[in-house]
Amino acid sequence: MSLGEIVNYKSKSLWLFVSYLLLLMCNSFLSFSIIPYKHIWKHDKLIHFLEYFILGILYLNALYHQNFKIKMLYPILFISSIPIIDESIQIFVPNRIASIYDAFFDYLGCYMGMILYYLTYRYKNG
Repeated sequence: MSLGEIVNYKSKSLWLFVSYLLLLMCNSFLSFSIIPYKHIWKHDKLIHFLEYFILGILYLNALYHQNFKIKMLYPILFISSIPIIDESIQIFVPNRIASIYDAFFDYLGCYMGMILYYLTYRYKNG
C-alpha cells in the first residue's frame, strides 16, 4: 500500500495543512528588519507555541479518516523535523536568531495541539 493510497491528496484539510506549513516555512525566510518587532519580542515563545499548536491540529485533521497508527507514525518522522528546519533556516537570515528555546516551544505547541485534537476526536466519537 503506497502513501497515495493511504492519504487522499484531494482532501481540503490536507491542502490547508500543507498551505499553513508553507506559510510557516516562508515566514522563516523573512528578515523583519522593517517591522518594529521589539514589542513582539517578549511574546516570542507564545507566538511559536501558537503557530505550531495550529499546525498540530491541522496535521491530525488532515489525516482524520486514517488509521491512528499512521497518524502517530508520521509526526515522529515528519512533524518532528519541522521545528529543526525552521530554526536552521533562521541561522542564515539577517536579523533573525535561531534558538533552541523557540524549537522547544514549537515542539510543545505542535504536540499539545495534536493531543487536544485527539482527545476531542475521542470524546466526539466515543
